[in-house]
Formats: sequence, structure tokens, C-alpha cells
Amino acid sequence: MPTAHIYPFSRLVHAYPGNWEQLLASMDEGKQFAFSYYLPMREAVVRFCKGHGQNRDAIVREIARARDAGGVRGDRIARDNSEAFGVFVDNFYPKVSRLRRDLLRQQRTGCQLEGLTLEGGPHLEVTDVEGQKRHVFLHAANWSKKDLDAYLELLGVIIEACYGGDRSSLWALDLKKGKEIKWRSSPRVRKRCRDAAKLYVRLICTVENPEEE
Repeated sequence: MPTAHIYPFSRLVHAYPGNWEQLLASMDEGKQFAFSYYLPMREAVVRFCKGHGQNRDAIVREIARARDAGGVRGDRIARDNSEAFGVFVDNFYPKVSRLRRDLLRQQRTGCQLEGLTLEGGPHLEVTDVEGQKRHVFLHAANWSKKDLDAYLELLGVIIEACYGGDRSSLWALDLKKGKEIKWRSSPRVRKRCRDAAKLYVRLICTVENPEEE
């Protein structure tokens, strides 16, 4: 059964058919880039929450080590991760009551959408100060609104199927603007996600099992 991570797959949802070939070719590369660039920040957020808001300075110093592992872009990666972490601490951590689960490296494969197995999931699960369970998505990159809408819709599908929640528990945090992303599931976007999944499955199955002449 075809498998796709929701980050690169979400780029297909609103893409023109003529762009699919290029997007498909870059899907594996895009998945790895999206995971690794802001990984220091995501790990720092989990560590900060596990430590009940202690040792901020030590965590920032740890993030700075991304400079050494980032090659020519090391300074930029370290700066972007440090800034995003600071936004979380200042704007969102006060709304967190406790960390329930670190989901960064949990196996997150198995959600089915129109014959496509979706990979991916929220970054952590918390209880907010109002006592509600929230599935947190830490968003720090520059994405178009359409791509972000598709990603969040797919993430909502995964939360419902694999994390024991419903789509309303998705807590999308914009770490550039310092604001919660006001998102609601859209039947129109979900239909586009389903249609894209059907087409993707057909394409992959055709490539892997061509008809005999």
C-alpha cells in the first residue's frame, strides 16, 4: 500500500497536475528537510516542558550547537531555532499545564486515507491551563496558507485515527508570529485531500504495476 508523509503530500493537495511530477520527485528530500531543520527547537520545547519551565539558558546553549552540525547554514539554523524556541517559551508555555507525551520519535504510521498510508503526527501532547488535552503542532517555517491548511487537515485526520483525540484538539502554534493558528476543519479541504490521496495511490500503483502490453 502506498505511503506518504503528510509534509510533502500536503504540497500535492492544491498543486496543479502539471507540477505533480516535480513535487513527487522531491517528496523524500522535502520530508527529511522539514524534519531536521527545526528539530533542535522541537527537542528544546519538549525538554523545557519536561523540566517544568526550568533551565532555559542551558537549553538555548544546547540549541546553539546546531551551528556546528549545520554546515554552511549552521548560523542561520541555530538562530532560527533559538528564536522559535524563545517565542514558544514567552507566548505559549504559560498556557501549558503539563506535558503528557513526547511524540517526536513515536512511530507514526498507519492512518489510512483513501488507500494511502499517512505518516506524521503532532509534536507533543499537553494539558493546557484549562484542563484540555491538546495535540501540539509547532509551526515555524514559511508555508503558503493553502499548504498549511492542507497539512493541518491531514494532521487532524491522523489525530482522530491514531492519537485518541478529535480534530478540535489540534493546537497549532505559530512560532514566527507568536499566535495560535485559528484553524477549523474544512469539508472542502478534506475533500481535496481525499481526492489527492486517490490520485496519488493510482499513480504509484500504475508505476509499480504497469499493465502488460
